Amino acid sequence: PDDKPNAALQVALDRFQAEYDKDMAQCEARRRKERRLDAILGEEFDATQEQSTWLDEPEEEEVKFQSYLRRAQERQGGFKYFDPWDAEIMRSIYFFGYEGSLTEPPCSEFLEWRIIDTPTTVSRKQLFQMKKLLFHHVDGNCKRTSTHYEGSVARPLQPYNGRMVHRCMCRDFIADKQRKQLKVQRCNWKDRDQWGFDKNTFTQEWYTRTHQYETPDHQKCAVWNDCADWNEDQAEAALNGGDTGGGGTTTVTQPTGGNASPWWWSF
Repeated sequence: PDDKPNAALQVALDRFQAEYDKDMAQCEARRRKERRLDAILGEEFDATQEQSTWLDEPEEEEVKFQSYLRRAQERQGGFKYFDPWDAEIMRSIYFFGYEGSLTEPPCSEFLEWRIIDTPTTVSRKQLFQMKKLLFHHVDGNCKRTSTHYEGSVARPLQPYNGRMVHRCMCRDFIADKQRKQLKVQRCNWKDRDQWGFDKNTFTQEWYTRTHQYETPDHQKCAVWNDCADWNEDQAEAALNGGDTGGGGTTTVTQPTGGNASPWWWSF
């Protein structure tokens, strides 16, 4: 709302901007050379006329070239290191997750996507800078490097195919610093609102619905009917290794107490 720039992100943008300016300077130099060659080859040579030189460029083209060249030279050193874990970038340790694939060929399906539940903010100026860097970059040969321009995409949206999107919360894990201070692995279910998880939203029904699988193999068996790595013995082991609080043994998906950890806590 206050259009405040993200200082941590700007470190990365500055480094990308340096590469952008360097490549643009090389591209402009190439275009200057091609224009000069076109001028020489496109006209008959006349020794009586004053000849064009390397620097005989339209003023606006010369200004553009010198601008890219100057910025590229200024950015050669003195860069800070980008920290992806900076608090301005990583504003939460909790995330939405789902099984997915690469967004470019060969589009292999072996990725676990993590989407942080609290978005970072950028200024309007930074947003426009990112768009320019991503969509208008050309290499030293003046070739576009992004497929995302003029309405094109590298890969269209893919079908859902029954994938489960899970949401992590303090019942799944808490920060390392908090674990050391509080001597617990996760929050108590009744105290979840004190950790930023509203009780009216994060209900027992929500937890049961979003934490219904014991392991990834269990999910494959239930969703895709691929049960080669999941059987009743494993189900029984998961059941017996679950939380034991209050009224006895329950599955590890129930937020009732104890310290047993289902598979998604390891992320």
